[in-house]
Amino acid sequence: MSKTKKKKNPERPLTRWVYFTKTLYHDPASTMEFTYGKTIYVKSEELQQIESDNKRINTLLLLALFVMFYIGAQFQNIWVFLLYIVLVVAGQGLRLMHLPKDIKAHLTDTGRRKR
Repeated sequence: MSKTKKKKNPERPLTRWVYFTKTLYHDPASTMEFTYGKTIYVKSEELQQIESDNKRINTLLLLALFVMFYIGAQFQNIWVFLLYIVLVVAGQGLRLMHLPKDIKAHLTDTGRRKR
């Protein structure tokens, strides 16, 4: 009987939530490709348009960050910071809701793999 090695971290299926978390800290609209599990996917035109719209949401959240720091420094009030946290959570929730539920329908496997 041969020994088989188990993967330590088995890949989760690609869902809307996984796609959202993988693209949270960078600008996904700047590239036409998405890599997950060493597989390189090409994004559909519709997904690229959605990401472009989400880029506007992120810009507004960044602008709100600057306003929050200015107002927070002036008034030194915790409620300003709590309001900003609520605004960020709502903005990121809106960004998540814009993504299509079946994300794999908008990604095409290129057949290329990352090493």
